[in-house]
Amino acid sequence: MIEHSTTRCGRPLVLLAEFLVSLLLGAAVWGAWLGWDHSNYYDAAVGSSQGPYRPAQVVACAVTVGLVTALLALRWNPFVVAAGITVGFWVVWTRQASSADESGLFMVGAILLLGGLVVGTAVAAAVGYALRPLVRRLRGRRTQSPHADRPT
Repeated sequence: MIEHSTTRCGRPLVLLAEFLVSLLLGAAVWGAWLGWDHSNYYDAAVGSSQGPYRPAQVVACAVTVGLVTALLALRWNPFVVAAGITVGFWVVWTRQASSADESGLFMVGAILLLGGLVVGTAVAAAVGYALRPLVRRLRGRRTQSPHADRPT
């Protein structure tokens, strides 16, 4: 029996599905951490209005993007995962930023964000891919009987 993901016509569909799920997850991470916050806040330490995102939000969002990317890359094509997360996150961020900025400066942020996402998701996907052998070994140990090594 030929596995679905190795057939010639099935593999592109699998990659497309991986990309679409990654794209949706990238957008979902943005929505969960940043999509709801549209107002500035007063930072007494700086003495001015800041925002709309607080530093802890941005850090937590970046960590979540990295974790989601690495976890997906454990099983899926790491290039497809990194591309999907990057595009999904970047498109929704850029759309929201463009609607809130009349000066056009959002494009500077969009370009910087794109560069950061490309590097960050590539590193996270590489980590996930590199951890595959370890995960396989751990799964193999878990499926073996705990008493298999003992002589009878």
